[in-house]
Amino acid sequence: MCKIITFPTKKIEHTNGYKNLAALFEICGTVESCDFYLETVEDLAENGRITESEMFTLRRIGRLKRLELAQPAPQESSKANEPGEYLYTPEMEQETPDCQIEATHSCDGKHYILDTPLDLNGRGIMALDAHWITGCKKQIENWKSYRVTKKAFEKIKEQYTVSMECLLD
Repeated sequence: MCKIITFPTKKIEHTNGYKNLAALFEICGTVESCDFYLETVEDLAENGRITESEMFTLRRIGRLKRLELAQPAPQESSKANEPGEYLYTPEMEQETPDCQIEATHSCDGKHYILDTPLDLNGRGIMALDAHWITGCKKQIENWKSYRVTKKAFEKIKEQYTVSMECLLD
């Protein structure tokens, strides 16, 4: 028979500097305060008040916290309750408002391209071929594309909810 021998393990005790800075990184709320705590980590390591492994761990914690704080909070998109134009910026993590019509500028700058499941007609509104429609959702739901003049677009905004993507260039 064999006997299993258990070796005593040494419990890792962290320094007070490590414990305090780890707690400060948890509650830190701005990038500036996070940078200050990272500088403090370097000072403590330089003076020998924390071990090298603690320094590396605190650096990792601090850098992850700084990345988390640097990301902007997602913004809610505006609710499309009444007729009008609703702009959204996907680069700022805004969601597309749920509107009846999706609009984009045309290449010539004199017209708008509208995608909608509605049937539009009137002066300044021209239906486009089906190959202009992009995206699976629009193809499945039988959306139509229209090219409209600026004047017609102003009148459409008074009657329907229109969403338009506004990109940061």
